[in-house]
Amino acid sequence: MNSTRLRFSFKVLMFTILFFLACGFQTSFWPHIVSFIPSPQIWLIIMIFLLIRWPPLLAIFYIYFLGFCLTQFSDVPLKMIWAPSLLMFAVLWLIKNRVQLSGALFFVLLTLTGSFVFELSTYYFSGLLESIPAQLMFFDRLIQILINFIFCYPLYFFLTAFDRFLFDEDQWKKSAQHSSAEALNYES
Repeated sequence: MNSTRLRFSFKVLMFTILFFLACGFQTSFWPHIVSFIPSPQIWLIIMIFLLIRWPPLLAIFYIYFLGFCLTQFSDVPLKMIWAPSLLMFAVLWLIKNRVQLSGALFFVLLTLTGSFVFELSTYYFSGLLESIPAQLMFFDRLIQILINFIFCYPLYFFLTAFDRFLFDEDQWKKSAQHSSAEALNYES
């Protein structure tokens, strides 16, 4: 296995573990600590980050995989994760290709838009696909969007550093040189 594939596999594994931790934080930790406001959808923020940073074909399949994993943390059926995720992906991809911004401000704007599209499309697709549709709960959904908006700014810097750490060519080269130097010292 060459180093590029190994790096790629490690990166996917680490983002999957981070996604699991975010889902666990939202479903287990947050409701016991702060029960009076909805928890931030860090998993959604991670999906939006991947949409920005990763190639589109890889991002859509990986987001679908993460959506499948998300169903294990909630009672939401798979169709109610995949349909809004696909619509959110399409809207954000159009915005990303039309607007020439980058950095934290762009990520904050995309997260705000993505959260709004995801919440609105979840309500819409629930009415189309489910026999008992979800209620609108306007203020709850609005608070959820605002919580995502607040949490996305610090998460951008964390996710950028995490992504850079997993993909930085110099880091991987230094690590490979260090391990081969250790192996040579061990043999002699």
